[in-house]
Amino acid sequence: MRIAIGTRPDWPASLEAARAVTDKLRKAGHEPIQLALDSRALTKEVESADIAFVFGGDGTVLRAARALSPFEIPILGINLGRLGFLTMTTIDQFDEAMGDVLAGRFTIEERALLDARLVRSGKEIVRALALNDVVVARGKEVRSINVAVRVDGEPLIVYWADGLIVATATGSTAYGFSVGGPLILPASRAITMVPIAPHLSFGNAVVFDPDQVLELETQEDSVLSLDGQEEHDLHAGDLITVRRSQTVARFARTAHARPFVELLREKILKEPGT
Repeated sequence: MRIAIGTRPDWPASLEAARAVTDKLRKAGHEPIQLALDSRALTKEVESADIAFVFGGDGTVLRAARALSPFEIPILGINLGRLGFLTMTTIDQFDEAMGDVLAGRFTIEERALLDARLVRSGKEIVRALALNDVVVARGKEVRSINVAVRVDGEPLIVYWADGLIVATATGSTAYGFSVGGPLILPASRAITMVPIAPHLSFGNAVVFDPDQVLELETQEDSVLSLDGQEEHDLHAGDLITVRRSQTVARFARTAHARPFVELLREKILKEPGT
C-alpha cells in the first residue's frame, strides 16, 4: 500500500505527528510519500498513492480534499484541532486506525464537492473545487452588496446583504450554520444557499436539488472565498457559477471513526448546562 503523509507545515504538532507515523510505517516496510497540500505541486508519485494520512484539523483536511479529490485518493484525517468534523480519528486512536487501514479494514465515504467558476467579461479566470462552501462577500468596505441569483438560468432574487454562502452538506456545519443555515447530514448531495446579514431581503436558507446550477452575479466589488482558504477579488458584473462537481471527496472510515450524529450531539446540539 502506497501511503501519502499530509501535514500543515506551519503547525509543529502536525509535523511531529507525521514524523512519528512515518517512522512507524518505515519499520513496517512501507515508504511513505511526503505530500505538499497544493495541487499544483503534486507529482506523479503522489498521484499513485492508495491513501493519504492527513494530520491537522478541519482546515488541513479541507486543503487536502481539494488537492487529492481529482486523483481519487482517499483521506484519513487525524484530528489535532478543536472541531474534527472532517477527521476520522484522533491521534490517540491512530495506531488502531492505521492497523485497520493497512489490513484493508476500512470503507470509503464519498462527499459532494462544489465546482465554482468565475467568469469576467466572458472569460473564465478561476475554476476551483470547494468541499465546504463558495462565498461571495463584501470586501474591505463595511457595507452590504447586491448579488443577483439565477437558478438553472432563471432569475430568483437579488440579495442586499453582507454576502451569500453556497454550501455542500459537509459545509452545512461550517459558515452556513453560523449564520442560521440548516444542518444537513454529509451523505446528502443537496446544495444550500444562505444569505449573510440580509437587509430588507429574504433571510431564510434555500435548499436546492443536487443537479441545479446557481449563478451569482456581483453588482459591486466584493470577494470570492473558497472553503475560507482561497480568495479572489470580484468586480461589478462578475459571474460565479456554482454546481455539484462530478468529482467527489473520498474519506477512509474505519471502525474507530465516530458516527457523524455523535459529533453533532457533542459539538453542536449540546443540552443547556452541558
